[in-house]
Amino acid sequence: MGNLTKRVAATVAAGGVVAGGLLLGAGAASANPSDTPCGTADVQVGVTADPTHAAGHEAYVLTYTAAAPTTNCKLEGTPGALAFTAGGQPIAGVAVTPDGATGGPVNLRAGHPAESRIVQQADALPNAVTPTDVSFQLPSGQPVSAAWPAGAPLKGTGVQVTAIS
Repeated sequence: MGNLTKRVAATVAAGGVVAGGLLLGAGAASANPSDTPCGTADVQVGVTADPTHAAGHEAYVLTYTAAAPTTNCKLEGTPGALAFTAGGQPIAGVAVTPDGATGGPVNLRAGHPAESRIVQQADALPNAVTPTDVSFQLPSGQPVSAAWPAGAPLKGTGVQVTAIS
């Protein structure tokens, strides 16, 4: 092979490597996090007591899991319009405030859950009514609800809710 032929062959081979890398990169781009906000049909929510709370506080973890193996959506922000119910009736007198933190977007997919917390004062008096459910709006504005841990007291007249992480 002459020098010109070797250079042309090397250039073609290098071009093939670059083109192959671009195709692989394009494939990876399609697997990027979704910009589509999660809706009610995308998310299952569970509530459990958080054993790792800060001193003087008790917390409950809201865990967001993908409703289907194909779920790929974005959760970003803080749950809104959070309310507690007992036997289908609202529990009055509990103020819910965001903790002020801002979480980054979380890509919710099968095997990649997200979470936020409901935090209450540990030394506050228990509410006269024990919740059976908690309902709220996803950051997309769509409503969801979950069973409250059986017998777990709601304490005081106010709780904080944290951003989804």
